Amino acid sequence: MSSQTLQHCPCDFCGRDELAFSYLPDGSTRGLKVHVCRYCGLVQSTPRIARTRERHAAAVSGGADWGNVRYGKGFRTGAAMAALSRHADLTGNLALLDVGSNRGSFARAFLEAARGAQLTAVEPDERFAASCAGMPRTELVQARTEHTTFADASFDIVHSCHTIEHLAAPFAALKDHARVLKTNGLLVIDAPNIALIGGEDIVEEWFIDKHLFHFSARTLSRMIEAAGFEIVEQNDPADAINLLFVARKSGAPLETVAADPAESAAAMALMNRYQHTRARNLAALEMVARELEALKPKRVALWGAGRLFDMLVREGGYDPGTLSLLIDVHLKKHMAERHGVALAAPDALNDDTADVVVVMSRGFAEEISAEVRARAPGAEIILYADLLGRARLGRAA
Repeated sequence: MSSQTLQHCPCDFCGRDELAFSYLPDGSTRGLKVHVCRYCGLVQSTPRIARTRERHAAAVSGGADWGNVRYGKGFRTGAAMAALSRHADLTGNLALLDVGSNRGSFARAFLEAARGAQLTAVEPDERFAASCAGMPRTELVQARTEHTTFADASFDIVHSCHTIEHLAAPFAALKDHARVLKTNGLLVIDAPNIALIGGEDIVEEWFIDKHLFHFSARTLSRMIEAAGFEIVEQNDPADAINLLFVARKSGAPLETVAADPAESAAAMALMNRYQHTRARNLAALEMVARELEALKPKRVALWGAGRLFDMLVREGGYDPGTLSLLIDVHLKKHMAERHGVALAAPDALNDDTADVVVVMSRGFAEEISAEVRARAPGAEIILYADLLGRARLGRAA
């Protein structure tokens, strides 16, 4: 069955026909357009993809067509488990619903910590659902969460990690999470943070085809509360990448949503800043490529073959063929090469294989740099953020 779209698109949260067009994502294969609700401030893409059965090969792109690798959820398991342990007694006979279980990273961690618990894993993609098959104390449901029907008050905890932004109707999904939770049941929810697009070093397309809703801390917290929850742990304001909330079922959903003109104005300003900053950074990538190419004849290794690397090659014109190593711990598990260069594991890095290591990562630059120093203490380390900063200054001069 081909993708189904919702052509008439009032705001999913407030229900009003107040969507103002804001942005056309770079490289969208689904023709998505980004809008800001003038009434409540929720940023959302249309048309809304209700469902699709097509499965595509793993691909990494800096454009809107990025997707189908999906290893990032595993990075959030530690944060979710830490938050859950602060609000739940994991020694009891708990029932947990894991929405979008992916490769089962959270499910395994939860079952290890909560030895008396039962877990229901919901995952629509058969390629990843198999990861949860055969787990002890686990029922696997291979379906989209919108198509599941669980009994009222059947779970103590609902966990949802980087799933809500994919749904065609996230507000309805949150209300259904409240329905299936027992009285005082917990919701642990994690989603991408739109605050990231306000960063000075943004270069990749943030509004990807697989994400239909783009939450700020304000819009997601309001939607959670309106669905019938009381938030008991707020998102860390210092985290510009993720939004993590813990909420407790508290009552009936709100019938109406109040206007939020300040949030709407802030969202529109953020979108304008994103477009300006990204255009400036894209224009600077050619100078980044020239700086890297000027490092020859030194042996240059690059760590991080993901979206930033893709933009450097496609938009900056960088030729990666002269790299001594292209390292990516996670992508190497899913593909053999990137832009014609074989992917290497970290253990290939030492002082005999690299004089310079370029760290092409934003969120894990410190961790990668520490590992580089341990494996190749004599190598010079160059960070993506520093490269881009110098290139911007060079263009401004």
